[in-house]
Amino acid sequence: MSLIRVLATLAGLAAPVALLSAAPASAPSITLQCGTYQADDNPTRIVIESPNQGYRQMPGSAREPYLLRRLGKQLKMADPDAGVVLEADITDGGRSLEAGYLTYRLSEPARCKPPVQFPENSCRASIGTCLDDIRMADRDVLRPWCAEGVPAACKALLSSYETEAREAVTREDIGEEDPDLQEPASCKPNSGQYDAEACKEAASMAMAKAFASILLSSQKPAPLPAAALDDVTALCRAYPAGTFCQDVAQALWTAGRWLPARDALQLACTKGGNPDSCTAAAPLQGLTAADMRPVAATSLPCGQYTAATGLMDSLAFGDGGLVQIPLSGQLRARLEDGQIRIRHDKGDDFVLQPLANGSLIGVDTWNRYAYYTREGAAGQCAASVVFVEVPLTQDCPTGGSERGAQACCDAGRLQGCNAMGHRLALGDRWAEAAPYYQKMCTAGVREGCENLVTVYEHTGDEAIPESMQALCARDGKGTHVACDVHATRNWAMLQLSGNLERMADRLSREEDEDTGSDDTAGPAADNAPASSNRNRKGGR
Repeated sequence: MSLIRVLATLAGLAAPVALLSAAPASAPSITLQCGTYQADDNPTRIVIESPNQGYRQMPGSAREPYLLRRLGKQLKMADPDAGVVLEADITDGGRSLEAGYLTYRLSEPARCKPPVQFPENSCRASIGTCLDDIRMADRDVLRPWCAEGVPAACKALLSSYETEAREAVTREDIGEEDPDLQEPASCKPNSGQYDAEACKEAASMAMAKAFASILLSSQKPAPLPAAALDDVTALCRAYPAGTFCQDVAQALWTAGRWLPARDALQLACTKGGNPDSCTAAAPLQGLTAADMRPVAATSLPCGQYTAATGLMDSLAFGDGGLVQIPLSGQLRARLEDGQIRIRHDKGDDFVLQPLANGSLIGVDTWNRYAYYTREGAAGQCAASVVFVEVPLTQDCPTGGSERGAQACCDAGRLQGCNAMGHRLALGDRWAEAAPYYQKMCTAGVREGCENLVTVYEHTGDEAIPESMQALCARDGKGTHVACDVHATRNWAMLQLSGNLERMADRLSREEDEDTGSDDTAGPAADNAPASSNRNRKGGR
């Protein structure tokens, strides 16, 4: 298997969950009573319906059916939906269950139903072993287990399709023939250019690029092929488990099959008892194929749009492509590939698809299932601005070392400036990082301007927004990328947030000094991007 194949596979695999396989039942030492077990000081309850079936009910969540097996004083509870096996200790003569940090006490005794008999060699007959095997099972095995009523098998089947689609995107993004990923002459002993140190740096750069591509591609929704979508849609209709059909709806939405996605959500709601799916499906009820017909965007919207779901319930499109977001200040919209994209600081763009009836539909992960309709008449907005952006060229092969990065930056190769800025930022030397990012921003590289914003959050240096204003004024046309970054940042909020974080850091240091603690942990890697401690995108 090639390096690219291994990396792509790793990017698509989730960490396995350790499962507890059910062993043959031992002779009963105590009697487990049927009925409702209510958690102490918690609204969660476990209901034992029969010797081998029950469920857990948490407020606001779908019922979690369990297959049960008692082993002495321990109760094994296999969740065929989540694909895990939980344990509870039977105490107080069978009137209490100790599960994790919760104690469930029998509050409503009930007569036990007869145990359900499962077909021999079925997944449910040996559910512990079956759930453990699901992770490695192929589709021909997963499909009958899904049909048997084991939603974890249905979801594993869908996951296999998604992994395959992500791997295809990863291979395309990395590029098997990418020259940066080929063995350089400095690594070939017989090339006449062999240089062990240069080879080491080139290999480090290649691995960093490959992993960066993998991380980016793993975050992108990868539409499934039509045959895969047809397969999982049919399974959802036949075996409408709440979480499985919700996952199918997500796959359908990503692929642009919006009405079938709405129907899958409705199945997850009505048949699967999934309250989240009910919330997402409600605003889409009554919409027809005509209501959902996409058209290519030729201009940005103007005016107010609202939606019942999605991260943003209100979008106010104004002059120059600026969009007012409640509680978030202004963002900038642009046209791209017939869609409306709104750049933000959460790792990607908000993406809206215009519809023939004038509405907008959210197709990014943050606004999935959101249906935006116009409030009032269309406004008159000034045309959007096209900003001049300079790409950050990969022009510093020696950027893995501080001396090499500095030399590149001194020579005007901006990748070296970016690497130096990151090195200093990772060492919490934000003020020293600013000149490197400033050089990039001045040259028109968006990453440099955005990294300056992160510096401002850590330092509160008012010279940073002033420098962006000066760059924008010198441009004369308002098309320098600094104009966009400056206009779409809430500087007052950033200042307040930075002041609060610095105050918290100072108090933490004072507390450490009082307790004699010494935290000397440094950055994990020299080439990691600079970022804030808060959960947001930092340096590039």
